[in-house]
Amino acid sequence: MTPGRLLGRLLLRSGEGRPLQRVRPWLLMLDQFLYSSADQTRSAPHVRGFTSVQGLLNDFVIATIPCWLIGLWSLGHQSNMVVAELNLATLPGWRGEMIGALGIGHDPGNIAACFFLGLSYFLPVFLVALLAGWTWEAIFSTVRRRPLSEGLLAFAWLFALVMPAGVGLYQVGLGVSFGFVVGGAIYGGSGRYLVNPALLGFTFLLFAYPDEAFGPANWIPVPGAETIPALKVAADGGIAALQSAGFSWWDLFLGVRPGPLGAVSVLGCLLGAVYLMMKDSASWRIMLGALMGLWFGLMLFNGFESETNALAAAPWGWHLVLGGFAFGVIFFATDPVVAAMTLPGRWAFGILVGVLTITIRLASPSNIQAVLLAVLLASLFSPVIDFAVIELNIRRRRRRLMVRSP
Repeated sequence: MTPGRLLGRLLLRSGEGRPLQRVRPWLLMLDQFLYSSADQTRSAPHVRGFTSVQGLLNDFVIATIPCWLIGLWSLGHQSNMVVAELNLATLPGWRGEMIGALGIGHDPGNIAACFFLGLSYFLPVFLVALLAGWTWEAIFSTVRRRPLSEGLLAFAWLFALVMPAGVGLYQVGLGVSFGFVVGGAIYGGSGRYLVNPALLGFTFLLFAYPDEAFGPANWIPVPGAETIPALKVAADGGIAALQSAGFSWWDLFLGVRPGPLGAVSVLGCLLGAVYLMMKDSASWRIMLGALMGLWFGLMLFNGFESETNALAAAPWGWHLVLGGFAFGVIFFATDPVVAAMTLPGRWAFGILVGVLTITIRLASPSNIQAVLLAVLLASLFSPVIDFAVIELNIRRRRRRLMVRSP
């Protein structure tokens, strides 16, 4: 028995522990993340394996750690640079008071100070997302008399990674509530949803609060600072304008730019992709197919110069580092629930994600996360893709058997 479950039982049996029973669901959720299930299949037929649903979701959380660490530093570094440029003594509010009390300061060259400031922006968003998701999960699990969902922590974590640093906490709660209830809970929870709940929650906020949640003041949330994302700069003036604004290809690749905390670094995403492929938790066919789809879609538009959208003539390599393409493909498109399951279907699904990404990106340059909308739309077609692959395979085998029959 795991420590959390043992403590939970002691709290239930002990009369003195009655007031502490409220923490028991949190202990069980911690057990689900740290330990595998104790349930065993004892009757045939069954499959023996070491991978559980919780273990698979844990792999995605662990794989995002490089993105998260680089994003924390990048957000803190850029915020501290703005504080220095505006000659501010410190940030207003509780963050500035805490930084002053601890004597950390706002030195952009101090890695620890940058990490601490980035963490002070990330933690409130993540904790509110986790609390909102846990509230709805507790309600649905109580009504249905089922254990807590395994995907709660992973959904809250991924949702927080694609949010701007200055997003309102009430907006975070609304987005998680919509995504968790409409996207997952009403379908039965983890493993049964049609689209990724974190992705649906992000899309809800994108359409419900486009300016309030994703406005220029939210990417580097320092009073008096307004930041235009690199993708919007490139859409307005092309790669020349992007370079004039101080963004090089390597800056975008490493993550020295404003954007969602988890999606700014392509390097961190690639490290996470290597981990997922080593653990066999994500399909490399979907990742490669998305690259092929992005290249193919861009070739279709590359010959058409546009006065309103210079991205149509941008080289293919720049589109890989603009926006959150790498993060969306590696951590959302490879979701084993929403993606295609057949091997040919995974190629088709990945290509569809890439083509939709470049189409949405060129049609609406102000949308910095076109890849997330592309994954959301492609998820709706994944059952059709698998159905078509299976039907074609059945017809091919029927024709082969008919030829062989006397």
